Amino acid sequence: MNASDKGKTFSLSQRIIQQYPQFSRQEKKIANYIVQNIRTAFALSANRMAEQVGASPATIVRFSQHLGFSGFQHLRSQMVNEIQEEMMPEDRFKLLSPDSNQISTVLKIAEQEVKNINETLREIRRDTFEKFIAALNKGRCIYTLGIGISSLLARLSAYLLNQAGLTTQFCLKEEHSFLEKLIRLTKKDVLLGFSFPPYSRDTIRAVKFCQERGVTCLSVTDRPTAPIVQWSWATLLVRTKNLMFTNSLSAVTMLVNAIATEIALLNKNRVVTDIDLINKFLEGDFLS
Repeated sequence: MNASDKGKTFSLSQRIIQQYPQFSRQEKKIANYIVQNIRTAFALSANRMAEQVGASPATIVRFSQHLGFSGFQHLRSQMVNEIQEEMMPEDRFKLLSPDSNQISTVLKIAEQEVKNINETLREIRRDTFEKFIAALNKGRCIYTLGIGISSLLARLSAYLLNQAGLTTQFCLKEEHSFLEKLIRLTKKDVLLGFSFPPYSRDTIRAVKFCQERGVTCLSVTDRPTAPIVQWSWATLLVRTKNLMFTNSLSAVTMLVNAIATEIALLNKNRVVTDIDLINKFLEGDFLS
C-alpha cells in the first residue's frame, strides 16, 4: 500500500503507531516525537528534527520512506495537510506566505478547486441526488435562500432552475426578512437553502420555520453536522476548502449546474418552448 492510499484511511499518527514495531530504535525515537508533537513537528526541517530527537538527518529520511513517503518533505507535507484540516479557515490562511513566483498561487488554487470537485463527486450519494431532483421538479415554486456568499449561490440557483423550466423565487435578505417572504409557502412549494461556515442563524431559523410547517426543505452545505441538516428533507454535501478564509464556490456551482441540467433534461419540451418564445420576443415577432 502506498502513501496516498494509506492517507485516505489512516491519519499519520495511526500509520506510525501501526508500523511502530517494525522501526529501528532510532526510528522509534522519531516516531514518538512526531506522535507527541504533531502540531509543531511540521514546522521543523529534517536537520532540526534530527537535533530534537538525537538522530541523524539520514535516519529522518529513512523513517519517512519506511512510512511510504518519498522523503522527509513528503512526510512534512502530510503533517501540514492534517494540521490544516483541523484548523479554522482563518488560521490556515495565517500559515500562508507570498510566493516569489506569483503564478504558483494560481496553480495552488486550481489544484485545490479540482480536489474539492473530485471529493464532492466521490462522496455524493446517488439516492440523495435523485431525491433532490424529484423534489425540485415536483415543487410548485422553488424558493432559494442564503446569506453572505450563500446568497450568491441562492441567486445563481434560482436563475439556473428558472432556465431549467421551474418557477423560482430568490429570497433576498436585505429587502425583507426571510420569514416575510416564506410565510405563505405551502406543502406544494420547496425551499432550497445554502449554508456554509460561519453558519447563519437566520438561514437556519428560516429552514426550521418552513420544515415545521410541512414545506419540503432541501439544503446544500459542507458537512453532515451542519446545523441546517437537521431541518432538511435531503442534503447534498460539497467540499468548500479554500486557501483563503472564505468558502470555495467551485464544487458548489458545479453541483448546482448539474442539478439544473438534469431538471432541464426532464423538462426538455417546456425548456425548448420557453426558449422559442423568448427568441420570438427578442426578434420583435412577439406582438405581430
